[in-house]
Amino acid sequence: MDQFIRLAIRGISLSQIQSGIYVLLLEEESGRIKLPIIIEGVQAQSIAYAIGKKDPSRSFTHDLFFTFAQVFCIKLKSVVIYKLINGIFFSYILFEYNEEENELNQKENQKKEYKIESRTSDAVALSVRFQAPIYTTKEIFDKAGIYFENGFTVDKENENTEFGDNNIFIFFNEKSQQDLEKMTDKDLNALLNQAVVNECYELAAKIKKELDRRE
Repeated sequence: MDQFIRLAIRGISLSQIQSGIYVLLLEEESGRIKLPIIIEGVQAQSIAYAIGKKDPSRSFTHDLFFTFAQVFCIKLKSVVIYKLINGIFFSYILFEYNEEENELNQKENQKKEYKIESRTSDAVALSVRFQAPIYTTKEIFDKAGIYFENGFTVDKENENTEFGDNNIFIFFNEKSQQDLEKMTDKDLNALLNQAVVNECYELAAKIKKELDRRE
């Protein structure tokens, strides 16, 4: 996995724009680059449950799969977020299966690897249970990653922090794509700063996409 970037789960927050939708926030090891991913409520609850916010009365399909895998000696080796198309992240899960084969009355352990496509939210929910690493590519980070330090976004080329008029962040939840297209680069960067500070990562991702479109 040397060619991939390893990620950690930074947190899960409720979307400030759409009811019932959550934002899963992943980050690279230095913590300067965040990758926001939109997920549904059930997957958000499942990930939070596995991380440690456990309700003994709750159980998810991911828990059943984890138990099934343990019984049949299936190990989840890693999760890879490998593609991004029209705002949708594509992932696969890499499994290792220990298979016992009888040859001449002798048992020999053979390990086989399988790669299975998965929704990113489901893949992350399983990775937490298996304590397996999550990876992505540099290309995806360049497309969707949000660079910032000390609560403000950072220009990737010269690493100068941009500060703007905080007043433009008023009613940011009502910003449509058309509104973003009408804004100047300076105002968009200021709005992006405020979105990150206020943990509105869904909005931040939309602003980042608009800024990248203009390059």
